[in-house]
Amino acid sequence: MNLVARLKTLEEFEKLNQLGVGVFCVDTVFAAKSLSIFSLAQLRELKNLTKINNKQMYVLINCMIHQDDLPSLTELLINLKEIEVDGIVISDLTVYVLAKDMGMDHLIIYQPGTMNTDSYSEEYFSKRKIKGLTISREITLDEIKLICRNKSGIEISLVIHGYLDMFYSKRKLLTNYLIHKEIEGKNLINNYNLRLNEEIRPNDFYPILEDKFGTHIFRSHKLLSIDEFSELKKIINTFFIERMFLPDKEYYDSIKLYSEKLAKEEFLNKYDSFDSGFYYKRTEKIKGELNES
Repeated sequence: MNLVARLKTLEEFEKLNQLGVGVFCVDTVFAAKSLSIFSLAQLRELKNLTKINNKQMYVLINCMIHQDDLPSLTELLINLKEIEVDGIVISDLTVYVLAKDMGMDHLIIYQPGTMNTDSYSEEYFSKRKIKGLTISREITLDEIKLICRNKSGIEISLVIHGYLDMFYSKRKLLTNYLIHKEIEGKNLINNYNLRLNEEIRPNDFYPILEDKFGTHIFRSHKLLSIDEFSELKKIINTFFIERMFLPDKEYYDSIKLYSEKLAKEEFLNKYDSFDSGFYYKRTEKIKGELNES
């Protein structure tokens, strides 16, 4: 069983290593929602650390790719091949196409957020010899089990903790809002303290972030999967623990929780605003199904 943690600095490596992290995931210049972009020199140093400690190193290339990005992205992939990273987490299949041409398709982990919701995705991508795919968290626990019944050899992963991204647009929505309201002198780019609130949901506050790649909106509650974790470990080997909007101390304790170094009761006494996501609640109805009252 591997826990995947996002690393902010090289100095954090030893602490997360001791907490039981098996895979260290870091941001590149093509990482949306980035926490700390690692230079090529830092990536090489991290690769040495993971190799010495028998751990793995993943990199994030999870933004929307456009034509103008292709030369820089190709150069980055060339460097990642030379560094010998263990995995490349993507959301845009353009990266897969480039990686395949370079003989790197076996490193690709397809993590598009809300799109991997069926068993055919596993079958389709296993034939393309990628490293793995991350199942969407918008499906129920029973549906996750159904997908994992087929053993294709591809690495199946799941995001089990933290704020989940539910909307991504390349449009600069916060910037455009300021323009629409004729508000000057405010810069909302890379501001992690902003929240959306709807009139019909007065108690829900949705984290929103605008970066150079667009706008991201997250669920109002953090996902907690500790009650389901023992069951999930039987069918899935790799688990991402999301770090967005979490203080460092809470993130470290979250890793402790899933590596059985911290009891659930102690964790919940410290932190709140969790729910079980869609493990037991379907996000939409099947065509023809009656509405519930």
